[in-house]
Amino acid sequence: MILLFGAAVGSMVWLSVAQGEDILLSSPIPSTVYEIELTYAGKGIDPTVAFSGPAPAAAPLPYRPFLPILELRVGLGAAHVFGPCQGQTVRSDSSLEVKWTADHATRCGQRIELRPGGKPLDLLSYQILRLRGRATGQVVVGVEDVAGHGREHNHSLATVTGAFDLTISLKEIGRGVDLRYLTALVLSSEGEGGQIQFDRVEVSHSEAVQKRPVGTGFWVWNYRAAIQESQTLVATCREQACSRVLIQMPSLNDDEGVWREYARLLSLVQEAGVDALALDGYPEAIQEPHLLADKIRRLLQLVRPGALSGVQLDIEPYLLPGFLDDDAQLRRYLGTIETLHEAIQGRATLSMVIPFWLATPTVGGRPLAYAVMDRADEVAVMSYRTDLDEVQDIAEDILRYGDVIGKPVWLAVETTLLPLEQHVVLRRDPRPDRAEVFLDREHSRLRWKPISEADASIGSGEWFRIHRRFTVRPERLTFAGRSRVEVSRAIRQILDGTPHPSFAGVIIHDLDGFRALPE
Repeated sequence: MILLFGAAVGSMVWLSVAQGEDILLSSPIPSTVYEIELTYAGKGIDPTVAFSGPAPAAAPLPYRPFLPILELRVGLGAAHVFGPCQGQTVRSDSSLEVKWTADHATRCGQRIELRPGGKPLDLLSYQILRLRGRATGQVVVGVEDVAGHGREHNHSLATVTGAFDLTISLKEIGRGVDLRYLTALVLSSEGEGGQIQFDRVEVSHSEAVQKRPVGTGFWVWNYRAAIQESQTLVATCREQACSRVLIQMPSLNDDEGVWREYARLLSLVQEAGVDALALDGYPEAIQEPHLLADKIRRLLQLVRPGALSGVQLDIEPYLLPGFLDDDAQLRRYLGTIETLHEAIQGRATLSMVIPFWLATPTVGGRPLAYAVMDRADEVAVMSYRTDLDEVQDIAEDILRYGDVIGKPVWLAVETTLLPLEQHVVLRRDPRPDRAEVFLDREHSRLRWKPISEADASIGSGEWFRIHRRFTVRPERLTFAGRSRVEVSRAIRQILDGTPHPSFAGVIIHDLDGFRALPE
């Protein structure tokens, strides 16, 4: 598993190669490049190279309330008429009345900001929306988020007429909008106008939400060693009171004997009272999902009913060049999840491994992590940090969405050795006189100064300068080198201190790394 975007600023002696020889580029160069990030891992002199376009404009920070019951009506902001109509808003201590009229039959209405000044509202920690009032005619009530506002699109909640008193699950609303960035109620009608009066607009927590039992698990990547040392694997799991083991699946090229031994291993683990999950995945799977589906179907033919608790997929498609900037690839990733979910045929749960930052990129206006969670039965978050508060902070939005939709969320800790990483971020600069690197598109390479303008003008490319440097220190990300007692204590603190109902437990990466820890 590879963790992206984890960073800690530190002082280091930077590799001299960072401003030395040309860097050959093996992956395609996007048509538009705004930043280039070079990552030097350990003592390696050849960096990995990541391209990115301009960062999207940051949305205003949302207001996140913490009251158990939040009355929204009294805090609603300005009203804005849309469509060819005129509108009126009347506020009182007990109600909000909204009217709009049109000269002829058409669709129009009013958009009511959820917060004064139009700032977003974060309602992801709530489960229920209640609307009560009275409507004249048929009025469509919708809700809008930041992305929807940019597209002039809103998510319809209900069509009301006469007296209404609605209780709506935010689970369903959250499948259409980003509950962290809600901006407005949208009221509309067909015809010559509409009228609606709200006596109550409130959100609340569900009284029935309870924290689920939590457990621990181990990732196991060497399936051949696991088959040969099956009793040791089970013994280690019992010593650590783990509740699940996730074991890499054999290759499709392995013979039938290996597959049968693997199926017997899963049965042995399951018979020991531990959930056995088959583990697989690689970035190119989104281009060839049928191969993973074939492996799943092959395994299901070998295991008896009840011997397989789940299938977990660690695909990591963001390692493919340009993945996050290509909507087609994002949708292919989601389609792959749907294909593999169908291949399981309801005989086991589908678990997806995702990085914590997947809640930031969007597909179809929705956070990519949430779109994944909608299609899977559970997720495991690569929350690799050794500061326990940070573990919960970086996974907070995924845990909250899990609370809303009722999906289990596992957090992960790292115990294997990781190299120190040095990062150099280059940013595009139109002025060659102050730039330091030339992106030579014709020869697919980065060229450091000194380079003559004549050489640079021979091929197509752009100039870049060093924007910043930072260091990712391994002790921030991994527990490697610490004792088993210390790691077990840290895991217990996560298990006891994570209050979210969706939190299912901690997965340790990995069994070999944990065994290598000193007693």
